Amino acid sequence: MTIASLGTKSSAWLSQLNDVLLNAHAKVDGRKAALSDAYVRIMELFLEVRSEKRRVWWVGNGGSAALCAHLSQDAFNKLGLRSQVLADAPLLTCMANDFGYPQIYARPLSVLADSGDLLIAVSSSGRSENILNCVKLAQGVGMRVVSVSGFSAENPLWLSQADVSLFLDSTLYGLVEVGHEALLHAPIETLWLHEQSKK
Repeated sequence: MTIASLGTKSSAWLSQLNDVLLNAHAKVDGRKAALSDAYVRIMELFLEVRSEKRRVWWVGNGGSAALCAHLSQDAFNKLGLRSQVLADAPLLTCMANDFGYPQIYARPLSVLADSGDLLIAVSSSGRSENILNCVKLAQGVGMRVVSVSGFSAENPLWLSQADVSLFLDSTLYGLVEVGHEALLHAPIETLWLHEQSKK
């Protein structure tokens, strides 16, 4: 196989990404919904959180943690949301050491988050125990939840109750991770562009 043929395969990867995104699945309040309706609800949640002076908390692992950091800053910078990702290494290693890795996010959120805050939980597989624990905590304290997952439609994150759930039907990490970032970037930038147009 030549480098030239790999270039063609890379272009094909972009076509796969397009297909995966165009076939994204969505639920609103546990019921199947059009992606456009899910986006309306996500934008409503952003506006509600902002007007109520609540916070948006982002949680993910690995590549998902990186996209959470990126999107959290966009939500803060573009929409003026009190948006935060738990990414302090000493805090996370303390939580892992003292309470176990499954609690690295849920434990801080149990102290920092309030009822009415919004949790955005991202897991490529939808099976990460530490992310599922955050969703369970959020539901228990009256937070709003947006979940984003992939791989199998039987994954526990997709099947859990959330205000909005998004799912990408692919088992390739790259497609799911890049797809998740695009799915979440869309409502942030769309709302920002709308608000800019009114100035």
